This record gives sequence, C-alpha cells and structure tokens, in this order.
Amino acid sequence: MNKLTNHVLKYHDIIKDLLQRVITEEIINIERASDLIVESFLRGGLLYVFGTGHSMLMSLELFHRAGGLVRVYPLIDLSLLGVNGALKASYLERLTGYARALLASINIIPGSVMLIISNSGKNAGPVEMAYEALRRGMKIIAVTSIEYSKKLPPDNSLGKKLYELADVVIDNKVPEGDAVVEIEGLDTKIAPVSTIVNAFILNSIVIRVVEKSIERGIEPEVWMSSNIPGGIERNEKYREKYINIIKPL
Repeated sequence: MNKLTNHVLKYHDIIKDLLQRVITEEIINIERASDLIVESFLRGGLLYVFGTGHSMLMSLELFHRAGGLVRVYPLIDLSLLGVNGALKASYLERLTGYARALLASINIIPGSVMLIISNSGKNAGPVEMAYEALRRGMKIIAVTSIEYSKKLPPDNSLGKKLYELADVVIDNKVPEGDAVVEIEGLDTKIAPVSTIVNAFILNSIVIRVVEKSIERGIEPEVWMSSNIPGGIERNEKYREKYINIIKPL
C-alpha cells in the first residue's frame, strides 16, 4: 500500500470521526434547528441560507436540490463566492456594511429562519448577517467551529462571534485551518473537511424537517430530480407557486 493510499485512508478516517462526533454531540442542536424550521414553515416563513467563500456552497447545497426543501432562499452573491476574484471575496467578507446591504436588497418573509455557515465565525459577513437578521425578527441557526472560533479575535465592528448571536449553534468540529492531512515534504496541511461535514449537517436537518412535517400530517414540499419521471412536472408546480417569493428560482 503506497503513501498516497495511506493519506487518503487517513482523510477518510478523519472525516468518519468528525461525522461521528457531530452525530454524538450535536444531535440535540440538529433537533432544535429542525424544530425552528418546521415552526417557521407552519407560519409561512422561508429558510434563508448565507455563507461566504466556500461556505456559500452550502447555500447551493440546500437550494433547488433534488431531495431538498423547496422553501429555501439562498443569499447568493458571486463576489463573496470568489468567482469574481478570490482576493476581492476575501476583502468583501470583512467589509463592514456589505452583509447589511445584501440582506436589505431582498424581501424577508415574516417568521422566517436564517441559517448561517462560517467555520471561524469572526468576520463581518456572517456576524453582520446574523445581527441584521435578528433585528428583523428572524431566528438564527449557526453552523460553525466553536473551538476554532474561540481562538480568534472578532474581525467586525460589532465585536462579536457568530455563535454569540445565534438561537441555535451547531458545532461542526472543523479544526483550525480546515485542512487535516499532512504530507511529508510539504509545510502546510491539505484536504479540507468543512464542505463534507457541513453538507452532512445540513442534510441531517432537512431529514428531520421532513420527518417532523409528516408526523404533523403536513406534506413536505421537496424538489425531485428533473431526470426521473414526474420530476419536471412536480418541480414546475413548486416553481410557479414560489417564483415571486423565492427570487433565485
């Protein structure tokens, strides 16, 4: 067995351990998060999702995804994702007022929930988004790395960390720096883990939202793959229902 295979197996084992820790230690918070979303949906609210950089991928993970919830509004800004320039994105997520402007540009449905993903939870983007959402009466769910975040000073005008503003905090257990595999001859770690762990957390929340909705006698609104029979028709029904509410549709 060569070294490359050993490193891949180590990466697998680390991911497996992190997922097990999430299930063991964060299941209560996953339950609390799903409760907030179910109650919000019952009141006619939406689930808004925000992240910067690679955390913005989680907005896409939940939005218009086969097997995913229909009532998801992703706060997508390509300048924060990095496709319009990585350095620009890094600057903008630290820029005071940018998240406030982004939230002000969309219509917030009363009774909605804001889900914010940020490993460090220290920059202006996620912290200001949480603060502004709270001001609008929204409940906040944060997915963040508590240990990592506590090591860092806040880098925002509010002097806060994301976990300090959230109603429900789910600790993703992601280590400082995100990458976890050491290769001899390289002075920095490779193979980040946050995307995998965060996607697991978010889809676990989705599962519980669907289960709890069914338990209450409510038919969950869930997207279907357009590549299987009935998918296009089902999805078009939802699109017509929400096109004027969920603008990214």
